[in-house]
Amino acid sequence: MAVSNSPVVSVLVTVYNREQYLQATLVSILQSSFSNFEVVVVDDGSTDGSLDIAQDVAQSDPRIRVESNPSNLGDYGNRMQAASLARGKYIKYVDSDDLIYPHGLQVMVDAMQRYPDAALALAHSMPEDISPYPWYLKSIEAYRKHFLGRGCMSCGPTGAIIRRDAFDAVGGFRKQWGVLSDSELWYRLAAEYPVVLLPPGLVWWRRHDAQEFTKDDASDVYMRRGYELDIAAVGCNCPLSEAERNQAIDLKKKQYARRIISLALRKRRIRKAWRLYRDSDLSIADIVNAFVSRRWPHVSRPKYPKVL
Repeated sequence: MAVSNSPVVSVLVTVYNREQYLQATLVSILQSSFSNFEVVVVDDGSTDGSLDIAQDVAQSDPRIRVESNPSNLGDYGNRMQAASLARGKYIKYVDSDDLIYPHGLQVMVDAMQRYPDAALALAHSMPEDISPYPWYLKSIEAYRKHFLGRGCMSCGPTGAIIRRDAFDAVGGFRKQWGVLSDSELWYRLAAEYPVVLLPPGLVWWRRHDAQEFTKDDASDVYMRRGYELDIAAVGCNCPLSEAERNQAIDLKKKQYARRIISLALRKRRIRKAWRLYRDSDLSIADIVNAFVSRRWPHVSRPKYPKVL
């Protein structure tokens, strides 16, 4: 396979101790029907055989480059490092425990080329049978759909493709948001550029116990920080009107209050529910209103894992 100095897509695979899954991930990328890509594998100081596996697979295809960080950068630090090595017009993360189906990359590239002003395309987290995909959404449409409708930006990096110049323009990921740094980037991109929604069935997210967000303490942080991020996203640099922003904030408060109530009453996780309430900006009135309201607002499903 010939190697292009200017590949259309840079497929970025960030790795830390994923020897059990990495080979399958890389093979799934190499089986893509779209071929004008490079694969940049960046190992973040794995202590297992991940780096050796990446180097072995790289010998079979010159489109694969393998790099190893001299020190551990962490999840999103390593994602930024991988992006700095990309040469493609688009960057496409495939996490080292996930898979991309053979047609997935082709569909993503076709959508971005069809709508060149879009900065981001996402596998639709809440698919609807409204019209054929891909869907082109202006900034305000994406925000309305996500914050006032059924949601459309609850998608991990494996389900996304990003225009590299837009990624660079907004500064990429902000590591302080931890596991939510991807969602935070989607919101910033969507505030400034159109977004494309992609059909389901392009990638496969794997779930396993080693994932950070599956741990109980991490799930507390994920839930709390997810609420804080949503409230922050409808703040200053938001395409929604003031009335729509207030509506979105009210809706997010009701959703978060409902989650806390559900933890306490349905799952009997009273201490966890109390911690989340204590650390939030919710009032007792917010909890009571959420409890007595006759119609529960829609609550988006967690973004991990999904089968698309």
